[in-house]
Amino acid sequence: MKLAIIGAVLGQEMLCHKAREMQIETIGFAWEKGATCKHLFDKFYPISIYDTDKIIDICKKERIDGVVSNASEKTVDVVATVTDALGLRGGPLSTTKKIKDKTYTRQISNSVEGFTPIPFYKYDGRKNDIYPCVIKPCTAAAKRGVSFVHDEQEFEKALAYAQAESKNGVTIEAYIEGAEVSVESISFDGKHYVIQITDKDNSGAPHFVELGHHQPSALPENIQKKIRTAVPKLLDAVKFQNGATHIELKIGKHGEIYLIEINPRGGGDGISNILVERSTNCDYVKKMIEVALGIFTPPDVHNTGYAGVYFLCKQTCEYVEKFKAVNSQTWLLSKDVKTYEVSEATGNQDRNGYFIYSADHKITMNEI
Repeated sequence: MKLAIIGAVLGQEMLCHKAREMQIETIGFAWEKGATCKHLFDKFYPISIYDTDKIIDICKKERIDGVVSNASEKTVDVVATVTDALGLRGGPLSTTKKIKDKTYTRQISNSVEGFTPIPFYKYDGRKNDIYPCVIKPCTAAAKRGVSFVHDEQEFEKALAYAQAESKNGVTIEAYIEGAEVSVESISFDGKHYVIQITDKDNSGAPHFVELGHHQPSALPENIQKKIRTAVPKLLDAVKFQNGATHIELKIGKHGEIYLIEINPRGGGDGISNILVERSTNCDYVKKMIEVALGIFTPPDVHNTGYAGVYFLCKQTCEYVEKFKAVNSQTWLLSKDVKTYEVSEATGNQDRNGYFIYSADHKITMNEI
């Protein structure tokens, strides 16, 4: 079998390794510059991932059996475009485009059983009467352009910040207090499977930068059960069919479930590529490949360990010495720190470093 992989950076590296383990031939598409895992493909085409007509032609000639990518917002629509054209399993494109619009997903989630509605609107010039609120681009990822707004005095600055990151408008919604989690799922022909729930550390207002991810979730079991019941209904409502999803939620103090956003891809920051497989008995990346090739077998998922990642930036500067002390612990999977001269992160792309752990319990900073 032949698998086309869109993109050739870190998010696709694990796809290459898994495909090789499965004895599946891989065909890679990406610009050669910055293609850090191009050597892992059986065949590599150095072209723009946005040249979908050329990719489709090559895939036809190569007799591709499936198309996949992971943990990349840039490749989502490309994969869906190619799979639609080839009649293979994908989003489809009409769905992935809608899902990336936070106004659309908010409108849908407000009427899905299990979710608590949030007051919202797409900014159209009217005077805002929702305070406190969160202003965010309709179509952006990694917390880019997101701001918390207390009152009218802060509104214009936050609006301009969001507009600079969006070509498709701005969503304004009521701010909801609560714990933040993400849900890692896989779908095949409209059947949805929740694989893992991830607890998130974030910086809070104003930009809600993600500072850590931990699996499995420490939420009470009854709340996790509610999430596992509600998420497939949400995916049905948006007509998602095939592939991984990374759905971000807020959990209210009484167990209310609020949607933040739906991402029609596996989670970044190592969530889908590393953490899920380390915390469960499910080979999540392998399942993504199975979906793309149409050879999917439903997973029977169990938590088998703990895994997580901590990020370094100004918001976590109190842990600089802890990061320095992380070197050879048995639970350490990887560490990458660009500098200990930390800077403030206004989005997930601004952080100065990280380390990833895998253990029989959640690793806390207190034990380092």
